[in-house]
Amino acid sequence: MALFVAIIGFTPAIPIPSESIDVIASGTQEHSLGIRLGLYLAALMTFALIVFASAVAVRLQRAGSGDWWMLCGVGAATLSMGLASEGDVLSFVRAVGHGVRGDALWMSYPPAPDGFGMAVPAGVFLLGAGLGGLASGAFSAWLCRLAVVLSGGFLAGGAGIVGNEVDGGPFGLVLVLSFVGMWVWTVAISIRLWRTNLLVAPEAGVARAEA
Repeated sequence: MALFVAIIGFTPAIPIPSESIDVIASGTQEHSLGIRLGLYLAALMTFALIVFASAVAVRLQRAGSGDWWMLCGVGAATLSMGLASEGDVLSFVRAVGHGVRGDALWMSYPPAPDGFGMAVPAGVFLLGAGLGGLASGAFSAWLCRLAVVLSGGFLAGGAGIVGNEVDGGPFGLVLVLSFVGMWVWTVAISIRLWRTNLLVAPEAGVARAEA
């Protein structure tokens, strides 16, 4: 959550393609360090999210969610796709830094709205977590229903790529709201996992002592 806030609130982004390529190149050159720092934070955030999602999948499997934990796990694994989309940003920044100018820069300009690469994997993960949680009782019902709603938001938000708008248009707003909702959900689920671990640890210790 802290990494997400840092990226959104304190790191710059490449100018949107409604500007001329010269303006985009100048803005990218000026904020090159901040953009690269944002990419590094995004890599850390994606790794942390994969670890978290894997923990949720394991909890569902242990709670007896049926096959839903597998869908959750697949979504967790493919969240790394988000890193691939960030590679386009880095390529563009490097090209500008090496003096490339003019229409040739469009070849390396990021082809999709921010967060697009993570939209469908995040939707799949949340769908598995929500339905698996409802089936097994691993998490509170309201958290599970929220996960299903957010899953729909991510799947709809990813459709922003089909429009002509540079920011994803109305679908882009849905995607942004889904990310915000997901970070709130992540904090709530993390607290739930932490509390459960505190309860399980003493019970495991008692069981070993009795054995």
